[in-house]
Amino acid sequence: MRILHLSMLYPPHILGGAERSVAMLAEAQTALGHRVAAACTTPGAFVREERNGVQVFRMPHETRFWAEEWPQHGKLERGWRKFSQQFNYRLRDHFARVIEEFAPDIVHTHSMVDVSTTVWEAAAERNRPIVHTLRDYDLLCADASMWHDGGPCGVKCKVMTFAKVGRHRLTDGVAAVGQETLEIHRRAGFFDHLPSDLQRVIWNPAVVEGAGEDYERPSREGQPFTIGYLGRINEEKGVGTLIDAARRLRPGNWQVVIAGKANNSLEPFVERAAGLPVTFPGFMDARAFFEGIDVMVAPSIWAEPLPRTILESYAMGVPAIGARSGGIPDLIGHDNAEWLFAPGDAEQLADRLQRAVDHGRERLPGKTAFGHVLRETRPPIVAERYLAFYRDVIAARLARAA
Repeated sequence: MRILHLSMLYPPHILGGAERSVAMLAEAQTALGHRVAAACTTPGAFVREERNGVQVFRMPHETRFWAEEWPQHGKLERGWRKFSQQFNYRLRDHFARVIEEFAPDIVHTHSMVDVSTTVWEAAAERNRPIVHTLRDYDLLCADASMWHDGGPCGVKCKVMTFAKVGRHRLTDGVAAVGQETLEIHRRAGFFDHLPSDLQRVIWNPAVVEGAGEDYERPSREGQPFTIGYLGRINEEKGVGTLIDAARRLRPGNWQVVIAGKANNSLEPFVERAAGLPVTFPGFMDARAFFEGIDVMVAPSIWAEPLPRTILESYAMGVPAIGARSGGIPDLIGHDNAEWLFAPGDAEQLADRLQRAVDHGRERLPGKTAFGHVLRETRPPIVAERYLAFYRDVIAARLARAA
């Protein structure tokens, strides 16, 4: 099968987990013997290259400024860029060129945060089946998170996304990385033209370099019981909730490591953690981070579709405590009450953490407890799930045409 992926970015350009997931999927499909290409945006001219067996088409972004230059621009400029990108017909023309050159059997689109949905028109006009994966809320929300300082989406999001409302009906199948993410889009009226069997939940692939099936964690004997957080440091990710929960823990031989970068200033969080055994080491390599902790916390307040850090944590044999939001319960288990807490509830999180500290690392669950998640997120398994989905989408199109 000839498969063409489209994502806002593709490695080595990475702003989040989506780019890594798309590359992992494309490479896994290539390893299974398929001809795979990936189209993405670039700050320069149109470029063709090959990366780990995947043919990559880097298309000029055709917006007011490149995505990685976002922090350098003011609020007004950012707003105009978001609004106008809905009508980025030049990017559509670039993608049409890619389709005609690569001639895919299926077009698989991913993060549309910085990609106009006019690209779906380019695929539909050339009679190519379209599968879309929901990795966030960019079809509904200007910020793709549905989180605006604790409030719901308003007029701004309607203005910034209104042109996407009609185009979603050009898709032939939709997959979401989490059940709640799919439900949120359904409730908003998206993908109502698709039968239920062409609306699926398929988890992201995830691996940690150097942590294969035979990986064994080094001993942490003699070390303080360490609670870890890895990711962006901001309120919607629940970092404030974690710090407040730490303040409720009884004094003892424990510590908290909050690794990652702040969206704006780290100082408010450092001040909030004053007097606590909490450190902020900045960016850390995933393997080094997980080898230095005993329990990972995913405290997101926003409906995070599928936190990659939980998948990486499990791959490293580290259990996770998570907020009952987004796709977090999908991974931890909806009935696994001891490892879930209400989003933003510091007292409930403190209760879960205190129990883990009191039990000690020897009584923590290991890899066997979350083996089913590890199996379902192995790249070859995820690749096969999508290949089966593609075949069903193509068969449904042929049946409609008959």
